[in-house]
Amino acid sequence: MSKLLHANFLRLGKDKYFWIGMIAMILYGVISCVGQYRNLKVYETSVTFDSVFFGSHVIIGMLIAAFCSLFVGTEYSDGTIRNKLMVGCSRRDIYLSNFITCAAAGALMSFIYMFTACIVGIPLFGFFEMEWQTVVIYVLDGLLMVIALAAFFSMLSMMNQNKTLVAIISMAGIFALLFFTLYITMKLGEPEFFDGVTMSKTVGDTVTQTIEKIPNPMYLSPSQRSFYQFLYDFIPTGQGIQISAGAVTHPCAAGLYSAGITAAANLAGIWGFNRKDLK
Repeated sequence: MSKLLHANFLRLGKDKYFWIGMIAMILYGVISCVGQYRNLKVYETSVTFDSVFFGSHVIIGMLIAAFCSLFVGTEYSDGTIRNKLMVGCSRRDIYLSNFITCAAAGALMSFIYMFTACIVGIPLFGFFEMEWQTVVIYVLDGLLMVIALAAFFSMLSMMNQNKTLVAIISMAGIFALLFFTLYITMKLGEPEFFDGVTMSKTVGDTVTQTIEKIPNPMYLSPSQRSFYQFLYDFIPTGQGIQISAGAVTHPCAAGLYSAGITAAANLAGIWGFNRKDLK
């Protein structure tokens, strides 16, 4: 395992897709800080360093999906996996070494954004407004979320030798998760009541307006809200939106869900890879 990891990390240091992701996160960090500062000055919006610092968690899944499919897919297309098997490496070690490398790459992309946000954002916005304990919890939740995404997309990549097909499926999958998460966000944000206005005439044709609360038919029932909240906490993209907004409802549960996804994806991936016919 150690030799496989050493070879993978040497390859990672030269991998163009990894460095494209790192540069993209640095640029995103600079653009995000400057853009938010412009909104603060021009539109007088309320912007804190907290929201800027955690802003990458919404988009990091797209980079991880692309990187995992291309990094692992190249091993298939170049015949590297077959060569590793021929020299006596076990399939489990090959699988786990690729997962660990992809998880490390995703974590580095996330941390380089946060480092950039600190360098650029602190002089513009000041320091964190939330308690440092909360910052630590959010960083840990974000790291576990990144690892869960890496586990899921590593599994997809290791189960299919067609690099192009896996890249398409992975990108379609992450966008589907993002759109589904946005739908959940919208459903959870539905107000219980609307303000309605009724018009009535009194003596002398005087028109009076009365504001009353009208029940919102789209408002979720308690059982529905619990289910939607579970999905919001369970899906990594839902966790990312909550972290970036600085409003994680159940931080401990979110971390446990990410750990569960990581374990399940790796177990399923190792099981499938052990039975895969490598051509």
